[in-house]
Amino acid sequence: MKHLITTSLLLLAMWLPQKAAAYEFEIGGIYFMTDMWGEYAMVCDKGEDGPSYSGKVTIPAEVTHDDTTYPVIRINAYAFSNCAGLTGVTFPASVAVINDHAFENCTSLTALQLPDVLEQIETAAFEGCSGLTQVNIPAGVKEIKMWAFQNCTGLTDVYCFINDPYEMTLGYNAFYLESEDYSSRTLHVPAGTADVYHDSDWNDYFGKIVEM
Repeated sequence: MKHLITTSLLLLAMWLPQKAAAYEFEIGGIYFMTDMWGEYAMVCDKGEDGPSYSGKVTIPAEVTHDDTTYPVIRINAYAFSNCAGLTGVTFPASVAVINDHAFENCTSLTALQLPDVLEQIETAAFEGCSGLTQVNIPAGVKEIKMWAFQNCTGLTDVYCFINDPYEMTLGYNAFYLESEDYSSRTLHVPAGTADVYHDSDWNDYFGKIVEM
């Protein structure tokens, strides 16, 4: 029984999102690490020194380190979390995944232009970004995980370019507000899709759904 409990706790620890490991290299004030196969780079946090990003940050499409060039395709877990001074982020066209808690509690972010190749917005990626007023959801997004935009209290306009909301996964409480007052929120959707969005889970989080 003791062995079973220990094994279960270990599996749980592996499943839960973890604070990113220490960065491998820094370029232009942005911290990076590579995946275990050395195929691509991920933007990450500074490690134990705490929040390190402020102002407007422009993420490059690729970086070169030790004579190797890596495409930047992922924002790692917790990379920008709790960076209250972060006011803007410019994403390269290469970023396909925004990991768990990546921008959690970045309260000074006001608007986001997410890259067209983005496929996944993971758990609590933008949770608590209270200053965020506007965001676009690119057509290729396949999954927005639970709590992704939870308690983004200033969010008023979401421009969603997904043609069929049933062809992607919208996670639990993805756009949830504790007040449960969504009257000031508008979801902008592709022409001819308003009815299907009204019938989907998206309707729970928006006072209005209008076609672009």
